[in-house]
Amino acid sequence: MDEKKYEINIEPRILELLGPSLYTNMYYILAELIANAYDAEAHNVYIIVNEERIIVEDDGKGMSYSNGDIKVYLDVAKETRTNSENEITKTLGRKKMGRKGVGKLAALSVSENVLIKTISNGEKSGFILTRHVNSNRLLESIPDKDIVFDKVLNNGTAVVMEQPVYKLHNTFKSIKKNLLKIFPLVNKDFRIHIIKDNHEEIIDNFDKEMISDLATLITFGDEFKYLNDYFKTDYEKQINSLLNNDNTYIIPISMKNKKGEEREYNVEIKGWIGTYITTRGRKIELTDFPDNFVSLYANKKMGEFNILPIVGQNKLTEAFVVGQLHVDIFELTELPDMSLSNRQGYKTDDPRYKVVIESIRSKFLPRILNMRKIYVDLKNKDKQNKVLKKQLQKEEEFKERIEKFKKILLKK
Repeated sequence: MDEKKYEINIEPRILELLGPSLYTNMYYILAELIANAYDAEAHNVYIIVNEERIIVEDDGKGMSYSNGDIKVYLDVAKETRTNSENEITKTLGRKKMGRKGVGKLAALSVSENVLIKTISNGEKSGFILTRHVNSNRLLESIPDKDIVFDKVLNNGTAVVMEQPVYKLHNTFKSIKKNLLKIFPLVNKDFRIHIIKDNHEEIIDNFDKEMISDLATLITFGDEFKYLNDYFKTDYEKQINSLLNNDNTYIIPISMKNKKGEEREYNVEIKGWIGTYITTRGRKIELTDFPDNFVSLYANKKMGEFNILPIVGQNKLTEAFVVGQLHVDIFELTELPDMSLSNRQGYKTDDPRYKVVIESIRSKFLPRILNMRKIYVDLKNKDKQNKVLKKQLQKEEEFKERIEKFKKILLKK
């Protein structure tokens, strides 16, 4: 084969301007890279952290230069999902997360130079993605001998961010906690490995601690009923007032597709919303996602982290609210793209977004706050009973002392 040429299809000046500012948080950057691995039908994603670099490596199908995969990758900002045929991955039938074709630039927000190494059916390809591309738009290639992986044995892709300006948290618990807010639906078929200081942690299930910390919970859709197993309460007799399992919430709407045709659609909301028992000890770090949020997801990927400021009324009780709601129609290929380019929000004038926001504002939020009021009333009643019981106990003890004193007097 002739020497490979890696030509990026974007104006070089755009990379210089856009690269450093496209993403503002390391976990949003990881979200894009993990999503690329998911779409490549990976079963494992390895996030390898050391002083010099952050590597995101996956065991997906890799990219072939000869089959044109590399050309597609370097064709920046070209829509990757255009019809019902290419919105599903070929082998595993996953709904693709990527759409805009700009997620590959995410790594440039953390590093000026990013090494892309990939192997597809034994064919090796590699190049350096950089903010400073020459006018000919050709990227520096990586020799085949240097295209090796840290963890993956055969097919896959590695994104190597050199001298990153953003850092991950020092503790595995914090890293895991933040990653689970981006990808809450990890499972045995799609696992995230965190490797740091020669130690490895595997994320392959939902964060059970988040649910066990809740006082109240509503689930939407059968696939989220399993969260019941992690919900614990001291008020089992009143559990029906504190734990509800609803069907998928459906809102019919009429809107135009990308062809301009007016169609009827169903906006389906799945997921869960709850309130914490307490907010004490929940500190917010500078680069952390706060624990108090309601996030929106589509095709298992986070689209907007916190809509509480939009749907709430700034009440003190809203500080206890947390939730993760999934609305896959936000990413329906035949409808206009409504997500912002950096995956940190949605277009607020889209009719799908409007009906979801209004439903959460007028139905979900008031309902979960009312359930929390029931919990608080139960807790207060429980406290009052304990105080009364203690008071009665003291009265009994006082009576006993009086009786003893009387007996002593009688003996005299």
